[in-house]
Amino acid sequence: MKKMIASVLTASALLMGVPSVAGAQTAPDYSIFQLPKSGVLKSGDHGENVKILQWALNKVMNAGLKTDGIFGPKTKKAVIAFQKSAKLVPDGIYGKKTHAALSEKVNSYGFPEIVLKEGSKGNAVKILQKALNEIGSSLSVDGIYGPKTKAAVLKFQKKYPELKDTGIFDAPTRILLDKVLHD
Repeated sequence: MKKMIASVLTASALLMGVPSVAGAQTAPDYSIFQLPKSGVLKSGDHGENVKILQWALNKVMNAGLKTDGIFGPKTKKAVIAFQKSAKLVPDGIYGKKTHAALSEKVNSYGFPEIVLKEGSKGNAVKILQKALNEIGSSLSVDGIYGPKTKAAVLKFQKKYPELKDTGIFDAPTRILLDKVLHD
């Protein structure tokens, strides 16, 4: 009986507005494929995941790999080159860290993880302006976060109720814009 009362009280508390984590902003999942149960791809492996890996290495590193699905010496060499570029341990084994880094390179627009607002300047603003142009804005890609860039960010934010309409390119706005660009 005590367990049932405790369960009812817990359920009631949850229904009455205990904050949930559902609205919390988390980084999007960029995975290009699901790693096998072993958690790695390595020399000698073959299959569809290796084909996708080869395609991704070609896209990101210009590796020139044949997408044959065979993890051979050339694929291993390309994995090592990518690991070095991503400042990972260059062991030629495609594990979780390499997978996360390559997946993000392939599926992310490349926004720096900084807040941009009116008055911001530089390459990060240029990346934002290019992205906003891809979804319909017609901004000059000049690297200056002026009134037009702010208005374009605000227009994007107003489309999504989960975003605050501030005109500031903050983390929640960055995450959602990145997702919109890749869906």
